[in-house]
Amino acid sequence: MMPTEGQGRQSRPRLEADLLLLVEGRDEVNLFEKFVQHCLDDAQSVQVLEVGGKKQFRKRFELVKTDARTRPTLRAIGVVRDADDSARSSFQSVCDGIRSVGYEPPGAHGEFSNAELPIGVFIVPDGSRGGAIETLCRESVREDSAANCVDEYLACLTRHAALRSRNEDKTFTHAYLAALEDPTARVGEGAQQRAWDFRSPAFADLSRFIRALASKGT
Repeated sequence: MMPTEGQGRQSRPRLEADLLLLVEGRDEVNLFEKFVQHCLDDAQSVQVLEVGGKKQFRKRFELVKTDARTRPTLRAIGVVRDADDSARSSFQSVCDGIRSVGYEPPGAHGEFSNAELPIGVFIVPDGSRGGAIETLCRESVREDSAANCVDEYLACLTRHAALRSRNEDKTFTHAYLAALEDPTARVGEGAQQRAWDFRSPAFADLSRFIRALASKGT
C-alpha cells in the first residue's frame, strides 16, 4: 500500500498516488489497507488517507484540493463513511463537503461523479441502513463458531437488561476480537489479523466500489 499520513486533522495530506481513498480515522486506514489488498492486484495504486473523524471530510477535501495542484495526475477519489443513524444524512453531509470546495459529488451512494476528477461516495454498510463498518465485519463472520458464542453472550446481556451499548455491532466486534490469538479491540487491527472474511457477500458491494475506483486509474 502507499504510505498514509496521520499527523492530525489540520495536517496537509501528502498525495503519493493517483487514486485516493478517504476514510474516517486511523483504524479505518488499517482495515482498508488490507481490504484494498484483497480487492486489487495492484494495491499500491490506491493511497488510503484518514480525514480525522466524520466531521472533517470538508476540511480534508480543502487540503486535498490544495495539494492536488502539485499532483496534476490525480485521477479519482473514493470516500467511505459510516452511516451511523442515517445513511441519507451521512451521504448528504459528504456531498456538501465535496461541493464546498468546487468538486462535483456523485448522484447516489456507491457511484462516481462524471467529472474531470471523479469522486465516489460509499456509505457503510450499504447506503440505506444505519450502521458502520462494524456491521459488515459482523455479517462477514456470521457462520463462525466464535460469532455464535458472541451472539449468545449478547442475548444473555439483553435478557438481563445489561446491554447498555447503543451500537450492538460494535459491541459484537469488540467481543469477537477478544477471542483472537492476539486479542484486540479495533476492527482495523482485527483486519490485520485476518479476523474478517473479506470474501463474504457482506463485503461484495464495497469490493465493487474499490474496483470502480481502481478502474479510474486506467
